[in-house]
Amino acid sequence: MLRASLRQRGSRFLPVPPRRGLCHPAVLKDGLRSQVSAALKEGQVTPTELCQRCLARIKSTKFLNAYITVAEETALKQAEESEERYKRGQPLGILDGIPIAVKDNFNTAGIETTCASNMLKVNSMDVPGILTRCVDDAAVLLGSLAGHDPKDSTTIQDDFRPFELPNLTDVSKLSIGIPKEYHAPGLSSEILGLWSKAADLFKNAGAKVVEVSLPHTRYSIVCYHVLCTAEVASNMARFDGLEYGHRSDKKDSTESMYAATRREGFNDVVRGRILSGNYFLLKQNYEKYFVKAQKVRRLIANDFAKVFRSGVDILLTPTTLSDAAPYTEFIQEDNRTRSAQDDVLTQAANMAGLPAINVPTALSERGLPVGLQFIGRSFQEKQLLTVAKWFEKQVQFPMIQLEEVKRHDNGVFQHQKSASFS
Repeated sequence: MLRASLRQRGSRFLPVPPRRGLCHPAVLKDGLRSQVSAALKEGQVTPTELCQRCLARIKSTKFLNAYITVAEETALKQAEESEERYKRGQPLGILDGIPIAVKDNFNTAGIETTCASNMLKVNSMDVPGILTRCVDDAAVLLGSLAGHDPKDSTTIQDDFRPFELPNLTDVSKLSIGIPKEYHAPGLSSEILGLWSKAADLFKNAGAKVVEVSLPHTRYSIVCYHVLCTAEVASNMARFDGLEYGHRSDKKDSTESMYAATRREGFNDVVRGRILSGNYFLLKQNYEKYFVKAQKVRRLIANDFAKVFRSGVDILLTPTTLSDAAPYTEFIQEDNRTRSAQDDVLTQAANMAGLPAINVPTALSERGLPVGLQFIGRSFQEKQLLTVAKWFEKQVQFPMIQLEEVKRHDNGVFQHQKSASFS
C-alpha cells in the first residue's frame, strides 16, 4: 500500500476514468496491471469481458463485504466505450478499460458517496492509499492520481510528472535509516526478525544501514487523536439534518430533531470523537491541547527532516506490531485502543506529510502476510518506489490467489511458507 506525501472503509466499484482514481486494479487471472494492459492492447480480452469478470468476482466474494455500491450498469457502459476506443486504436492510456474500486469517501460524479455511514465524514489528514499487486503498478496509479485538484484545498499546486521506475541494480550509494523508536512496545519477535533480515539484506547488497532517532514519534498517536477529533468535531457540526446528511423523523422541536438526527446518524465511535474534539476546542482547553498538538506535530516533522538532512535516503520500519489479529481477538478491545495499536508505526509519516509504502515481505507462522514500511523524503516518491521495487524483487513474495481465499480455508496459505527471505 502506498500513501503519498501526507490516508482513508468500504468501496465502490466502477471502471477507471482516464487519469483518475484510487486504485485496486482488477486483475485477469490475478495478473499484474501491465499484463492486463497488454492483454487489452493485444485483443486477448476486451474491456467488457474484463469488466464482466470483475463483476462476477465481486458477486462470488460477497461474503467479504468489501463493496457498498457496485455501479454495474455504468461500469459496463463505460467498458463498451473503452472497447470502441481500442478498436479505433485510440485508447486513452494504459489504464483505459481497467476497472477500479474507490473507497467510499471520495466523491464520484453520478454515484452516491456514503462513507459507510448515514453521515459524511471529512478529514484533512485522509489521503488516498493505493493498493496494487506490485510496486510498478503503484507508480502507474500514482501518476494518474497525483497532482493539484482545484476542488481540494489540501492538494499541492506544484506540477507532478508521471514516471516509470528504473530497475535498480546497485544500492551501494543508498543510506537506509533504522529508527530505534520503532522497536516499540508490543512488537512481536517475528516482525522484529523480519525487520532485522531486511536491514541485513540492504547491508549485504552494499547499502549503508544506520540507526537513527525520531524522538517525538511516540507522541504521534496522541497528537493525531487530538488533531483528528478536533477536525471531526468541527466538520461534523454542519450535519444537523437540515442541509446535509441524514434527517430524523422526530419533529417534536428543532432541537429534538437535531439531537435525534445526530444520535441516529453517528455511531458510538464518531460520537466519541465529536465529544473529544469539542472538549479539546473549548476556550479553556484550546491552547492546552489543540495548539500544543500542532506544535508536537511540527516537532515530529522536524525529526524526520533532521534525519533526512543527515544523509539518510530511506527509512525502513515495521508496518504493524504483529500479523493480523483474529476477529474474535480484535473485537475484545474498543475501537480507539485497537486503532492506536494498529497505527502506532504508520501514523508518524502521516503527521509529517511524508510518502510511505508497505511492501509484503513474508508469511507469519500462522500463514498470514506481513510487510515492512519504507518512508521517503517529502515529494521523493520516485526514489521511495524505486527502492521498494528493488526490495520487492529480492523477497519474491508470492501472489496470493483470491480463488484460494474464497474457499474459506484457514490453511490456504500454508503451502506458501516459502514466502520468507534469508
